[in-house]
Amino acid sequence: MREWKEIIWILSVFVCSVRSSPCNSKIYDGAFKNLVCVCNATSCDEIEPIGEIGDGKAVVYRSTLDGDRLKRMSMKMGQKLGKDEVVNVTISIDASERFQQIFGFGGAFTDSAGEQLFAVSEKVQEQIINAYFGENGLEYNVGRVPIASCDFSTHEYSYDDVGEDFELKHFGLAEEDLKLKKTKGKLQLFASPWSAPGWMKTTGRMRGGGAMRNDKRVYEAYANYFIKFFEAYSSHSIPFWGLTIQNEPSTGADMTWRWQTMNYTAETMRDFLKDYLGPKLKGNKLTESLKVMILDDGRGLLPGWADTIFNDTESTKYADGIAVHWYGNLYSPAVLLDITQRHHPDKFIFGTEACAGYFGHHGPIMGDWFRAESYADDILTDLNHHVTGWTDWNLCLDETGGPNWAYNVVDAPIIVNRTAQEFYKQPMFYALGHFSKFLPRGSTRVFTKVDGNLAVSAVSVVIEGGQRATVILSKSSNSLLTRVVDSATGYSLVLTLPPRSIHTIIWNKRK
Repeated sequence: MREWKEIIWILSVFVCSVRSSPCNSKIYDGAFKNLVCVCNATSCDEIEPIGEIGDGKAVVYRSTLDGDRLKRMSMKMGQKLGKDEVVNVTISIDASERFQQIFGFGGAFTDSAGEQLFAVSEKVQEQIINAYFGENGLEYNVGRVPIASCDFSTHEYSYDDVGEDFELKHFGLAEEDLKLKKTKGKLQLFASPWSAPGWMKTTGRMRGGGAMRNDKRVYEAYANYFIKFFEAYSSHSIPFWGLTIQNEPSTGADMTWRWQTMNYTAETMRDFLKDYLGPKLKGNKLTESLKVMILDDGRGLLPGWADTIFNDTESTKYADGIAVHWYGNLYSPAVLLDITQRHHPDKFIFGTEACAGYFGHHGPIMGDWFRAESYADDILTDLNHHVTGWTDWNLCLDETGGPNWAYNVVDAPIIVNRTAQEFYKQPMFYALGHFSKFLPRGSTRVFTKVDGNLAVSAVSVVIEGGQRATVILSKSSNSLLTRVVDSATGYSLVLTLPPRSIHTIIWNKRK
């Protein structure tokens, strides 16, 4: 079995290779063209580099329901319309009106994802890692790490399952952690707990709802549990950028919840942060600079949750941002993000979890374009409402959408077939790439307006040096002639958006 020291080398060295190769497609039965790209030890599609962009030109990457997957094209700016051509959609960009900086995009290093990675050969492992983190892949720069077990583990465990061990003498990372990720460079990790050890909860078990025991010894021990987690990872040379206090705390109100959770209200999270966790983190040199995110739940709980914690003069000292999940977004308007940002402009908002296949058809639908479309739609909406980035859930899963000890199977951008020693890139993978690869950390969102068709949405950024990038999603079933106008440079681009498509356009400011 490959050791994680070798994985370090892959992430810090191997990912620097740059080449491109086409998709080896496989089509599944369905009402539409359900297409995946097949990868194995010897072949895997890679994204053609942007390359040099000449003055007056743009590079366009396109993915479509019909089968394009981040297909690169070069186009001239300022084309004139044909005699009978009529523009259906106009996208106006004004780089003088600027909003939040982009932090990044990524996925979660769950136990289930790790099990799939280590079930394939070293060559296939390298292909998966390069697909996500390589310069010819999606260039992910964010990773989420569960603190102990979650539903996407093979069993329920904490780092100290010895009851009443307030001094945490029996604390120790699990075998699953020691197989984890060790990286150099731009990958920023944040950690999230699903539950305190069972003996710290009122129910005595990690699984199911319930809060922490109302006992100062428990609060102190759990705050120290966080410190020990970061110290243990640091001993393996794995640094962290941030943490969330609790994954989906609202689910902890359901005592019949089928997997690990723990309940906080906004008030109890505020009090634990200001009285115990915050002072512990700030009092430790290793953890004093960690970015602490509150909530880590659906945006429907905003702005109230943020107001409760940030309007407290003590707790706000220990929190930097707000973590949001995409679940329930259909019923929670994005304007809640705008309101929250107006109330607390000094705090960032960051997307920390999303996945398809958690309701309706549970698990993967191979080659499903509409799940990719829902990803792109949600990312566009988030970015246009002050969110600084977006984190997918499991990096990879098996063909059932697991393993998941609570049978809560879902979909993932990469599905692994350990028997065939190959993996399949779902359309969601490419939808994510339209953002993660071309909206780099430090780029700034700028004003973007779409006129002409409600099925089209877009977001734009200015990149350091003045380069521009726009991502366009068309959910229309018809082709749409579209003009993109950059008011600051005077450039315009006319292109046809095929039915059900995603485009990323990159161009330079005038020299």
